[in-house]
Amino acid sequence: MIAFKADKNIDTNWILDILKGISARGISSPHSDGWGYAVRGEGRETYNSSGAIFDSDKKLPQSRVGIIHSRKASKGYTVNLEHVHPFYTTVRGRNYAFCHNGTIYDFASDEGTTDTQRYLELLVSNLEIYETKRALEITSVFVAENYRYTSINALLTDYENVWAIRQNAETNDTEHALFLYERDGVRIVSSEPVEKFGDLLGNSIEIKNGESIVL
Repeated sequence: MIAFKADKNIDTNWILDILKGISARGISSPHSDGWGYAVRGEGRETYNSSGAIFDSDKKLPQSRVGIIHSRKASKGYTVNLEHVHPFYTTVRGRNYAFCHNGTIYDFASDEGTTDTQRYLELLVSNLEIYETKRALEITSVFVAENYRYTSINALLTDYENVWAIRQNAETNDTEHALFLYERDGVRIVSSEPVEKFGDLLGNSIEIKNGESIVL
């Protein structure tokens, strides 16, 4: 998954291309069980597809903030459009989009709700009470303390800002990481170093386990 924020609307298809590379050739590839995005340019635009991101010719609009996710379904979950990230919600009149990497065990319902959808449900209950960054941190701590998981890494946007959190069960987990990259006024958070998949100078900084940041 990948998120970005810029000072103005820019062509962000080079960011999309980075996630295509991560999905096709990165750790635990391929991620081919659907993909989607939530971005803000002149207006909000969302998109979800059950196809593989690296097989898609879909282009992003000019945007200044957004999140993009490419799914690899956890064992036991079906591959269908209803389970493709991002997921969307409105809390106190504020629109959000949310995505997550990893597996949270014994967390989904019997009605076909995925672990990520349950994660979002808990987050919404905290967004009703707390400011956004605090709500995300409280939700992550609750899940970590009460469920088995590989990763609770998540991206959340209100189409003006992006919040990112890294929480891995194993502190040396390289499969579920997050990195921060900055270039020409654009800040990017990605699940692998972006310079491995684009023509970029390498200066990605790994976000620490347990750390949350705001773009």
